[in-house]
Amino acid sequence: MIFLRLFKDSRLKGTGTMILLLLAIFIPSFISDFSSNGSSELMAHTGMPFYNLIFGAIHTVTVLNHFVAMLLIMLISYLLLRIGVRDQLLQQRSLMPAIFFILFTASLPAAREVSPALIGSIFYLLCFIILFEVHDKRPDTLSIFSASLVLVLGSMFYLKLIWFIPLIWISLWTMRQVTWRELLYPVIAYLLLAFFLFTWFWGIRDNGGGFVSLISENLSFQGGFQSYHFSVYILYAYMILLVGIASIYMIKRFQSMKTMVQNIFQVMFYMFLAGAVLFAFITRFDPTTLVFIAFPVTFVLSNYFHRKKNPWIHELALWILVGLVVYVQIML
Repeated sequence: MIFLRLFKDSRLKGTGTMILLLLAIFIPSFISDFSSNGSSELMAHTGMPFYNLIFGAIHTVTVLNHFVAMLLIMLISYLLLRIGVRDQLLQQRSLMPAIFFILFTASLPAAREVSPALIGSIFYLLCFIILFEVHDKRPDTLSIFSASLVLVLGSMFYLKLIWFIPLIWISLWTMRQVTWRELLYPVIAYLLLAFFLFTWFWGIRDNGGGFVSLISENLSFQGGFQSYHFSVYILYAYMILLVGIASIYMIKRFQSMKTMVQNIFQVMFYMFLAGAVLFAFITRFDPTTLVFIAFPVTFVLSNYFHRKKNPWIHELALWILVGLVVYVQIML
């Protein structure tokens, strides 16, 4: 058992293997960057002011774009590991959440680049890092407003985060009882964002129409389904199969978990549904938004692969998963 020994324990060898795995997945993109048509592979993105200001120029340098994307994926992987440890979502410290996140998110070339969705997902995750602790907070504290402000800051990079406001409300009700003021905090935070943008465009730049255009462009339902090589469908069909098996296992042992852990996994189920709706209906199968589905999927799979029974079956399942990811990189 190679992968289970490496990834179940947060050791130096496992961390090194994880970094090598991420580099191996990015190698096709780096090779393409130095080819004659490498610059044509980056997708065109409609971003908010902060995104255009900070990351706008990076789309003209493909090597830098992919390198920064790799660093951002490593950062998100680290945050997922910290969530697993802090909230005791797994029976032991493990690199599994980071591994599954990398395999799920970075397999497609279009997802291995800097995008508004990737930047926004960091703030989305930070928002829920705060929300996962509200069970210890008294009602009407500023923690929920702080989480809302973090999501709003992320919306300055990726405005479609606004569609997750209902998810925040549902998550709060799942974690503990909330007051009507706490339900208003996300709305107030986004009203502050609208006031800031309107003041900038109308009051400073004297371009009220620019404010309307910015909002409409960043909230529009763009894109559509695009066909991929059949290897991609095999890979994600296999991942769906693993998620289904892992979900059944979690349901069987759900009542034995701590109440706090139960609540967090319920919230992650809602995060999965919200991410699926965003991917399928709002962004219309934009591969960069797979990151929002990946967050809950990583912990469901990690929880299953920490099961002590049938380790050889788990080892074989991991080898098949890694093999399919490699196959996708060869075929695309």
